[in-house]
Amino acid sequence: MITRLYSSEDDPNLCSLWGANLTNGDVYDSDGRYEIHPAGDVKEDPRTETLREYCYGIILPIICALGIIGNVLNLIVLTRRNMRGTAYIYMRGYSAAALLAIVFAIPFGIRMLIHRDRGKWAEFGPAFYSAHLELFLGNGCLGVGVMMLLVLTIERYVSVCHPGYIRPVMGPPRVTVVVIPLLTFIIYLPSVFRGQIVKCVWELEGPYVYYRRDNTEFLGTLFYAVYKIILEVIFKLIPTILIAGFNLSIMIAYRRTCEKRRGMIISRNTCCKEDDPRKFAEERRLFLLLGSTSALFLVCVSPMAVLHMTIAAENLSSFSFQVFRALANLMELANYSITFYIYCLFSEDFRNTLIRTFKWPWFSNPLCHQTDEVNTLNRGLNKSNSTNEIGQTSK
Repeated sequence: MITRLYSSEDDPNLCSLWGANLTNGDVYDSDGRYEIHPAGDVKEDPRTETLREYCYGIILPIICALGIIGNVLNLIVLTRRNMRGTAYIYMRGYSAAALLAIVFAIPFGIRMLIHRDRGKWAEFGPAFYSAHLELFLGNGCLGVGVMMLLVLTIERYVSVCHPGYIRPVMGPPRVTVVVIPLLTFIIYLPSVFRGQIVKCVWELEGPYVYYRRDNTEFLGTLFYAVYKIILEVIFKLIPTILIAGFNLSIMIAYRRTCEKRRGMIISRNTCCKEDDPRKFAEERRLFLLLGSTSALFLVCVSPMAVLHMTIAAENLSSFSFQVFRALANLMELANYSITFYIYCLFSEDFRNTLIRTFKWPWFSNPLCHQTDEVNTLNRGLNKSNSTNEIGQTSK
């Protein structure tokens, strides 16, 4: 049905067809069939194929597997009863967007590994997805994740640095997590027109095969040149600066609060050196959590911004560019895959909720055991006191 609506074309510059469309005359292969000559392709560096095998055939599946597992566990933990605050709503939105982005990265990896940049598909559907929906869906989900993280950081900043402000600052959280994806995908909608599908003949009077190529007419317009810059500013530059700045302000404000608290405790002579590391471990964990997320976002997202500004058909034959392209894709994907593991490492509340959710006794926190022992002891003392009171009453 969609092939009737989509008008693909035969491209003699990409495929050498029989008759007048042949660029170098009629050329036959060893079986007497007409050959296809991608005349528009530039000869590829032989090392690029090995690079694809390692990056998209080995490393990318590992990152995707870790990301899918981690974000599914994220969503399970963040839907528990004790995770009902405003921040957790945005964290759920971020995890859902990251999960979808990782899922959409799998067809991209398969295409790069098997079909390469231009591809060769026997069916129209996969070719249409690669040419029009692959970047739109993947980048759209990544953009939603960035916006969710930015809104979450703003809420944290206001709650710590300006506690007198009315919260939530960004409006009703459940409305915000719906509006952000809608606006993001609307902004990314022009990327649907970046590619085109070209029909080629694989053999004389044989079936068509489909290739993907850039829509040079659209990519060469002034609109797209400005649009590409606006995308990077909205979803890369501004969020990176704001997230780093807000997290730094949060760490400074929290340190001042902790120093005041220490001074008050020390002045009362109620704090000893043995209690200090345990009492203020939360401060260190918060610094590590905010610092690691800010640094990770800056390091992993910046290369992709450069890639989006420099990617072009004439650069695809360069091996160094392909190395940078693979690293940028893997780093951005890794940024959305290891959030769960950072939360487990630095957030005690998240870790305890995970343990209680899956009831893993061998990973139980000693503090949880101590709490349970204290509660059991208190219940025992209450029962013994009640028994003694009953005995005295009977006497």
